Amino acid sequence: MRVYDRNLERFPVTVDLYGPYARVTDYSEEGLEEEEERICCDIVSRMLYIQADRVIFHRRPKRVGKEQHSLQGETSLVLQVTENELFFTVDLTKRIDTGLFLDHMETRMMVESMSRGCRVLNLFSYTGSFSVYAARGGAASVESVDLSATYTAWAEKNLADNGYGTAMYPCVAADAWQYVVEALSSGKVYDLIIFDPPSFSNSRKMEYDFDVQRDYQRWMKVLNALLAREGILVFSTNLGTFRMDTKAVRGFEVQEITAQVAAPGFTRRLGTARTWLLTKQQDVRITAADLRTVEKKAGRDQREEQVDDEIMKKEEVSKDIDVQEEKIVAEVAQEEAIAAESVQEDEVVAESAEETVQEEESSDLELEIEEAADEIEANEVEDDLLTLRWDDEDIAPLFEESEEAEQPEADRAPRKEYERRSDEPRGARDDRRPSFRDRDDRRPSGDRPSYGERRPYGDRSERPSFRDRDDRRPSGDRPAYGERRPYGDRPERPSFRDRDDRRPSGDRPA
Repeated sequence: MRVYDRNLERFPVTVDLYGPYARVTDYSEEGLEEEEERICCDIVSRMLYIQADRVIFHRRPKRVGKEQHSLQGETSLVLQVTENELFFTVDLTKRIDTGLFLDHMETRMMVESMSRGCRVLNLFSYTGSFSVYAARGGAASVESVDLSATYTAWAEKNLADNGYGTAMYPCVAADAWQYVVEALSSGKVYDLIIFDPPSFSNSRKMEYDFDVQRDYQRWMKVLNALLAREGILVFSTNLGTFRMDTKAVRGFEVQEITAQVAAPGFTRRLGTARTWLLTKQQDVRITAADLRTVEKKAGRDQREEQVDDEIMKKEEVSKDIDVQEEKIVAEVAQEEAIAAESVQEDEVVAESAEETVQEEESSDLELEIEEAADEIEANEVEDDLLTLRWDDEDIAPLFEESEEAEQPEADRAPRKEYERRSDEPRGARDDRRPSFRDRDDRRPSGDRPSYGERRPYGDRSERPSFRDRDDRRPSGDRPAYGERRPYGDRPERPSFRDRDDRRPSGDRPA
């Protein structure tokens, strides 16, 4: 397990325990100095109670571009370690990786719990650690596929050391993509697939390269066709910049479980495996284009192609530059000719300009003279307006109108009295009241008391009160409200049509 994961900036190293050994891996860019390396190994030996000669210091150089890691040494330090009571062989010195990825410890245990009765396919199987856990979990069959014959033999040893023979758990040294395509054509079906590819691979045994970020969608289409309904795909990668486009992955229910399967001791995100569970929901149609591989070689051939492309681009750029220079020279010559012509035109224009200036000056003088004459005439007209005299005859009619308005009312002509219009019908009632001035029979205001002078109560004639009225008809002589006299006892009144004695309308007074 991992006990130190680059926690201090001064010591950017990791420390992993493998049985009685401790492996220190230096991740610094320039590498630690000899004194710092000695201090690290001394601290690990004393803190973990490990002998000093069993602390292995290993430097992990940073890859340039997509280069592959090479062997780290000529000799191997091989030993067998245990993880959850399972046996695994590791190499602590010769290779960049030991043969057992410690950050997958929890993921391997999850695969064991899911494998009972399942048909399991382990792609890019490496040393077969996932296959060993699946076999212990009770898988019906486990197929391990890896391109390297060395790692395939390593996986067979790990299975055999744990009691699982190759008859039920075969290990195949083959290209994983070709194996998947052949399995699809032969109609194989799996319940659980482990897909843990490298971030990048350009092995000499391959006619194409592999890039997990570029190729994962195409792989998942084909793996969907290999899975049974409700089958599970376990996908994992340690590429820190990887981005999963869940919308582009069809036919699966996608769930990232990185936090749930984080191994103890691993505290850094970059460089640590990320894991997804993809549960198949429906089949996805596979096309011929999906089954084609990338037709580009990797490594040296690819770099040579890139160099050739750059050379061709430079040649094209140089040709473009020459063409542009020729165009520029032609444009300069054309501009010089135009400039010579423009100089001549400028001289002509200058002469004409001088003539126009003289003409403008003379015209300006004429304008000033005309404006001065106009100003003199305007002053003379203004003086005439100010000295105008009015005759008295023009003012007289105004006084005559004012005198007529001031005449007294008695001297004015009397108003015409109202005359009946000829179209007014005869006998029409004259509802007009006499004018205010014609009311001569009015009672003089002296005979009436003023508003404030009211007649005293003592001078008024007494009126009998309501209770003193004895001459009223007793109520007994009148029928009650409800006892009305029958119609037969009433005297007959002539109807409207029987009134013959009416006076004709012509005899009525007007």
